[in-house]
Amino acid sequence: MDERGKDAVDDSGGSVQPRVMDALASDPQPHTRPRLVSLRLRHWLYAMRAPLATAVGYFFAARVGEWLAFPSAPVSALWAPNAIVLAALLLARREHWWRHLLAVLPLHLLAQLPDSPAVQVVIQYVLNSAEAALGAYAIQKWSAWSRECNRLRTATALIVWGGLLAPLVTSVAMAAAFAVAGIRGDFWLTVLARTITNTFAAVAVVPLIVHAAGYVRAGRKAVSLAHVSEGCALALALCLVSALVFVMPNNGSLSSPAFLYTPLPLLAWAAIRFGVTGACASTLLVGAISTWGVLHGHGPFSDQDPVANALSVVAFHVVTAITFVMLASLIEEWRLATRALRTSEARFRNIFEHNIIPTVTWEDDAVVTDANDAFLQLTGFSRTDIARARVRVDQLVERRHEAAPSKSHPDPLERFSVSEKELRLADGRRVPVVLGDLRFGNGAGGILYALDLSAFRSAEARRQRVEGLHAAVLDSLEDQIAVLDSRGTVIEVNDSWRRVRARGRHHPMREERVLAGQSYLEVCASAAARGDDGARDRLEALRAVLDGSEIRANFECASVSANDPRWVEISIERLRRPEGGAVITCTDVTARKRAEIEARTQRQQLTHLGRAAVLGQLSGAFAHELNQPLTSILGNAEAALRLVEGANGSFADLREILEDIIEDDVRAGQVIQRLRSLLGKGDIVRRPVDLNATVHDVLDLTRTELISRNVRVATEFDPKMPLVMADRVQMQQIILNLLMNACEAMGERPLGERRVVLGTRFWAQHASVELTVRDHGNGIPGMDLERIFQPFVTTKSHGMGLGLAICRSVAESHRGRLWAENAADGGAVFHLRVPVEGGLP
Repeated sequence: MDERGKDAVDDSGGSVQPRVMDALASDPQPHTRPRLVSLRLRHWLYAMRAPLATAVGYFFAARVGEWLAFPSAPVSALWAPNAIVLAALLLARREHWWRHLLAVLPLHLLAQLPDSPAVQVVIQYVLNSAEAALGAYAIQKWSAWSRECNRLRTATALIVWGGLLAPLVTSVAMAAAFAVAGIRGDFWLTVLARTITNTFAAVAVVPLIVHAAGYVRAGRKAVSLAHVSEGCALALALCLVSALVFVMPNNGSLSSPAFLYTPLPLLAWAAIRFGVTGACASTLLVGAISTWGVLHGHGPFSDQDPVANALSVVAFHVVTAITFVMLASLIEEWRLATRALRTSEARFRNIFEHNIIPTVTWEDDAVVTDANDAFLQLTGFSRTDIARARVRVDQLVERRHEAAPSKSHPDPLERFSVSEKELRLADGRRVPVVLGDLRFGNGAGGILYALDLSAFRSAEARRQRVEGLHAAVLDSLEDQIAVLDSRGTVIEVNDSWRRVRARGRHHPMREERVLAGQSYLEVCASAAARGDDGARDRLEALRAVLDGSEIRANFECASVSANDPRWVEISIERLRRPEGGAVITCTDVTARKRAEIEARTQRQQLTHLGRAAVLGQLSGAFAHELNQPLTSILGNAEAALRLVEGANGSFADLREILEDIIEDDVRAGQVIQRLRSLLGKGDIVRRPVDLNATVHDVLDLTRTELISRNVRVATEFDPKMPLVMADRVQMQQIILNLLMNACEAMGERPLGERRVVLGTRFWAQHASVELTVRDHGNGIPGMDLERIFQPFVTTKSHGMGLGLAICRSVAESHRGRLWAENAADGGAVFHLRVPVEGGLP
């Protein structure tokens, strides 16, 4: 029995009760102790039921053996106690043998002590136990014990070890122990008598017990009425024949030893039809009847000395039992082998018929004798062609290029060869196949396997076309592409990648352009170790894409060459296949970057020109704004000079004059500084800007112009306005443009209606602020609400139509938005929305 079976079953084959074991393993509380005591008792009884059954069987077998003992002879016709213990040990786990042997001890003493000395009883118990244990261990070790006695190897082990050697060894030991203990008896008679009685019991009783236990363990099985009837008829026939031979009075006519062969046909019938159990049961039945005859002085064993009669009948039973048990096991072995052969043939036939690989069998004359459906479908032959021997192997396949058999292989047919050849079909066409030719030895023909390669060849051609197209597409792309596996090793690169690797001296990332078979991760790690922050970022992004945490990553790299700067955009994307990987694409964006730089430069110039144009319109206002402080400075300076020359002024008057001069000078400087900032060409610098303060600056700058145009300005500022991330000068330019457009829109309105409202508002839901400039002019035609933001579209007679286009461009460069609408009560409203610092609109 294997170890898994040992772990799963107890002595009787039943499952161990896990709940009882768990309860025993837990820490008992006082109120649960009575219940746990009951559980322990139940578990002990559950574990000891098989040993107790063994002990009871041992006791009754001992009583029966004493009852069947021959008078005036120390021999029993059937001494079964040792056989019962042997069967119990064979059915039990080896670590539980002690339970059976311990359970037998009290009943052995109970059965033997009244009639035998204590020393003799102890010696018998020890050696009976040793006999059972030695026999069980040897049988399990030698025969790969599987709880059945119907196999030849198991039956042989049972007869040799359990029936002959173990009883013989322990019988010699028992006779010697009796001699040492002073128990009288014939040494060799004790050995012979005990050996043959135990042999008969082991051979005849052990298989019955083992198979009965297996029958009970397997559950109820259906038994045919015919089988039962046959068994009853066999038993009745055995009883009649045995009574005729062994029970009838010895009147001389039936005393011939030849009559001992009379039961043998019936015993053979039992062995053939009912196996080992039938042989054992029939042998026991014959033994019981013959023993009764000997005990009553009848039969062929009644003419000799009582001891000789007893030994003769038991020896006859031993020979008979061994013979027919071996016969039954041989027949069962033959049945199993025949069944296995039929099963194997059926499986082979089933495989042959349903095999999808075309297969044929052929004889030594190269004639095909059988073919499966796959072969017939492939070649177009029919079953009739096969049956009429119209198909030959040498016609199906050309056997050219076959090497002559060498001396080391005297029979070239005993080999299996595989080759690619062409198979001829029934219509004469030929198809490529992989041919497996298995040749049997001794001129028995062989088997031919033909795997059609047509589909494989077509698939291979398609694969080559796809691979060629794939390679052509990769090599046709101007972008540099590298394909990586899940470990970061380059699988494939296109031709553009190789060209940059070979000739791109000033190309960004040239050192990282590894070729197929190299590790891109190691190259990036090496560059990052040298202090390249860009390589470190690419390394982290590539690892994230390879482990699946990111799908795509983009970078821009620029070369360090000042004469010929170049830019590359790097894209790392996940390779969509089960094995994983990544695709690295490098795109040269130098032309785009240069176009962007040029467009940004032109936009800055255009914006500057726009500011200059607006400031040109305000030149008169700026002149008046500067003239006021300059005139005041001149007047104060002349007054101070007269005070100094007349010497009639006080220092307090002079101090006041000087303070006025300083104030006017600062005012003039502020005007000049505002003009310089608006006229400057500096780069765009985005910083946190207070939009309310920027509106105030523009109003201060245009105050004189607003007065000259008779325009009143009202402000509606949101006091909780956050800062916006913008260029202050460009924000001033947008506000100045919108304010001047509003003034010009009201040029034909009456003086009292020329009013502009500037308002600000914070939109928390958009994370942005909004500036509105509302005039009270005639409004904008509906079709022009968007057109006015297009270049060179204007409603002014002297305008170029670039102001609003520049303003919208500036707003969009700040990720903002500029649009216009008409107010419900007349006039136009322009809206500027800009994101707050760190937010999006």
